Amino acid sequence: MLIETNRAGVTLIELIITLSLLAIVVAMGTPRLAEALRSRTTAAAADQFVSAHSLARATALRYGRVAQLRMDPGSGRFWVEVDTSGSGLGQRATVWHVRDLAESGVVMTSDRSLLCFDARGLATPIGACEDGNVTVTFTLANHADTVRSAALGKILR
Repeated sequence: MLIETNRAGVTLIELIITLSLLAIVVAMGTPRLAEALRSRTTAAAADQFVSAHSLARATALRYGRVAQLRMDPGSGRFWVEVDTSGSGLGQRATVWHVRDLAESGVVMTSDRSLLCFDARGLATPIGACEDGNVTVTFTLANHADTVRSAALGKILR
């Protein structure tokens, strides 16, 4: 009488070896993945700032009024405002929702806090507004992305 010894399945030793190899591969890839995620987070913050900058210029052109790009580096926030009153009374409204980078851990630094664009879409230093040549840096851990704007308001990356 012959006893059948063919069994389907894996042994405990095979399972341990497979899991050990998987753990080694994951341990080798984790630092690269973490760096890629940090890089993408700062790049996304820079992209959002470029969009806000473009929106401020487009809003000024569309409505023929001064549009403001406000930046609060201390809290990591920026947003676009425009005078919505027909008579120029200074009634300000936020055109785009406030972007808050603090939630993602990104630190924003800027050498300006207020950029204004006139009815032609050009950066203008009228009133409390500052020159259009701004440098904004978004940092997370050891990775940073920088956005620069020329004096007339053109974005340089």
